[in-house]
Amino acid sequence: TIEILNRHKEKVTESLVVPLRIMISVQNGRQYLMAYSHNFNRITSYRLDNILSVKVNDKCDNFDELRNNLKNMIPKLWGVSSSGKSNQRVESVQFTVYYSDEEGFIHNRLERLDNNHSRFSANVYDSSELIPWIRTFICRITDINFSNKELENQFKKDIKEMYKLYGIKEDNNDI
Repeated sequence: TIEILNRHKEKVTESLVVPLRIMISVQNGRQYLMAYSHNFNRITSYRLDNILSVKVNDKCDNFDELRNNLKNMIPKLWGVSSSGKSNQRVESVQFTVYYSDEEGFIHNRLERLDNNHSRFSANVYDSSELIPWIRTFICRITDINFSNKELENQFKKDIKEMYKLYGIKEDNNDI
């Protein structure tokens, strides 16, 4: 049983969990406990710095099965966010970037299409976790496609708002 502080609501709750693995976010370096939650009936993540206390309960009879479920989920995790169900629907993201001859190092991060274009694609549980990384390619993205159209529209809207903020005239070919 873990006692968790919800910093937004300033509320402490208890959750009966089966700890499975500690993971570290590549975005912010925070550490998370990946655990099966009996409260939610799924695998979920808990920030370690929000866990106030831990109480050991009974042994979990299906630990190996739960650990295997997490193992099967990991290839579709970008960070630590998921619905916790290995059979859940995945979202796809794909974008193409252009870079000059002097910026060839960019192709090391993406699938190379030609001398000046590269593509990235992924199938993940929560495509919103890719947004901060995708933003590192702003001004180079020539096209982008999310299966989650609401997220795609929000991303494009944010870019347009940024253009307005900086007084950049929007080209119809820009995202």
